[in-house]
Amino acid sequence: MKKPNFQAWLQQKVSDEPEVILAGKLEYLRLYLTDAMREIRNKAGLTQAELAQKLGVKQAAVSKLESALKEHELESVLHYLHTLGADLLVAVKQGDDLYQASDNEGVLLVDVPDVVFQKALAANMSVREYVRVAVEKFSGEDDVVKFLESNDPTAVKVKKRLGTRTIQEIAVELEKCLSLFEEEDRIFAVKNVLSANVACGESNRGNSSDEIDENELLDLAEKLLDKLAEIKGSAE
Repeated sequence: MKKPNFQAWLQQKVSDEPEVILAGKLEYLRLYLTDAMREIRNKAGLTQAELAQKLGVKQAAVSKLESALKEHELESVLHYLHTLGADLLVAVKQGDDLYQASDNEGVLLVDVPDVVFQKALAANMSVREYVRVAVEKFSGEDDVVKFLESNDPTAVKVKKRLGTRTIQEIAVELEKCLSLFEEEDRIFAVKNVLSANVACGESNRGNSSDEIDENELLDLAEKLLDKLAEIKGSAE
């Protein structure tokens, strides 16, 4: 069964009547939920009759739970999922705010922009797979992050100077600096990051605090850029 695109449906204006809109949302919610329930049961290698025996109910009750045309009690759905070792994650969305109502802190629901759906589709991946790969690439495999986490003398100096910022934050700013076209712009951009007063990409030449040794700062910026160039060069 091809899963319906609930997000795309929500963006379509089907009616101005609140009752019609609510009915449509309920229909799609039941469709998604029952499809997921059947998929989980099948992965567990259980028939409806076998799961019914575990639940202590008749097969007809399981069949009703897996039907998108029937009303479902939340307790019955939770019992069904719990028996199969699954959790129900619930979130409430209002405008740009997303509130997670389920108590599973190990798994978070996030609001994913439509552009991510398109990129996942182009990569022939599910949105979940695409996001997980992107996060792993950003947080675990990034060469700049690995360098900053090392005991390299230049990396140590950078961390000492920017001790209030996380390595991930520093890496993001340095990546922006590396995207600048002119070498001189990159040097001054990195210097600004090291002075901890300007985000990379903003031009602020010569406006650092008087307490900062400009020559020392520029020297560290040049050494850091050389290191980053070596890292990027070896990665390509």
